[in-house]
Amino acid sequence: MSIIRGSSKIPRNEQGFILVAVYLVVMALSIGSFSHFERSNVFFQAAERDRNKVIAFNMAETALDVALAQLASDKNYSGTNGYVSFDTPSFPGGYSIAITTPDNHPNIRTVQATGFAPDNTMTSRAAQRSSIVAYAKIQANPRFNFAVFAEDSARFTGNAEVDSYNSNNGNYGGTNKADEGDVGTNSIVAGSVTLNGNATIKGDVSIGPAGNPNTAIATSGNAMITGTRTAASQLTEIPVASTNIVSSGALSISGNNTVTLMPGAYRYASLKITGNGQLNLAGAVTIYVDGSVDIAGNGIATSANKPPNFLLYVTTATTVKIAGNGDLYAGIYAPTSDIKNTGNGTIYGAAVGKTYDQTGNGAIHFDEALKQVQGDGGGKLKVTAWQELNSLTWGT
Repeated sequence: MSIIRGSSKIPRNEQGFILVAVYLVVMALSIGSFSHFERSNVFFQAAERDRNKVIAFNMAETALDVALAQLASDKNYSGTNGYVSFDTPSFPGGYSIAITTPDNHPNIRTVQATGFAPDNTMTSRAAQRSSIVAYAKIQANPRFNFAVFAEDSARFTGNAEVDSYNSNNGNYGGTNKADEGDVGTNSIVAGSVTLNGNATIKGDVSIGPAGNPNTAIATSGNAMITGTRTAASQLTEIPVASTNIVSSGALSISGNNTVTLMPGAYRYASLKITGNGQLNLAGAVTIYVDGSVDIAGNGIATSANKPPNFLLYVTTATTVKIAGNGDLYAGIYAPTSDIKNTGNGTIYGAAVGKTYDQTGNGAIHFDEALKQVQGDGGGKLKVTAWQELNSLTWGT
């Protein structure tokens, strides 16, 4: 008996259908996988851009802090002159700083601080750049805001007088006299500022913060203060002066000798003028003295009798003596020294010291033109405005 079995072969038309179906499934899976990859890649790119955006902004803020710190010590700082890498293991990037001074605004600085991540090549993967433009103002930092400023104490006796004028308007006298002869101290102890006899201050008197003017300022006899008596809101900063000029040793002038200095800056170990000796200044002169100062004799002849033409900076704790009957036209800045103005001579200008003691019939006429004399570094820095500018780019 024979058995006839059926064929197990799939017909050709069904084979083609299965093959097409497999191709379609594979294609669908490929498209789905590619779409998923692209979507994941987009999310990854977005996350990387966001990360670098934050890093770039932080780099820009760091650059701004660096710029302001540099300007605070050097008003001529102009920036980094290019890209500065500031990479860390976790935060790749860097910054650049550009600083300009607007025309006709010498105390304004425009600071452009730019941060980059991962570097300053804008075709780098997920490259980001963030900029901050800030405007900073160098505030006035005058050496001389008072006729007399003494860190610890100021004493006026006899017929001592304090008032003011402005040498830019000519010599002292007539209509060129004013009641701006202010006196100040950082001290708040009793008798920080004392006036005895016929001493007169034609101006305001201020003491240190939180002090009581009624006890810190004392007058007796016919002594008088024409202005207000107040406690300052904050301490007055009087930093010690310094210079890199090489010292020429001691300058001592005596007998009938005269020494003439041409315009410029000089440094001496000490300064002493006695007898008929005289120091003649042929123009604007700044003198730094590292030791004692004793000005008597025929004193110092300041160019055009303008106090800003003679600035005397004493760099150490010592004694500054001004004696005799001659007049002195000068700005005296000796914040850690004791200044003693004796005799009948008059100071046209200003004095800053640890202590100030004026006796006899001398006077001090504050030259308001000295308010234009700036301290080292120009002055404090104040940010007046700033704006963030972002430029976002994407590279592969």
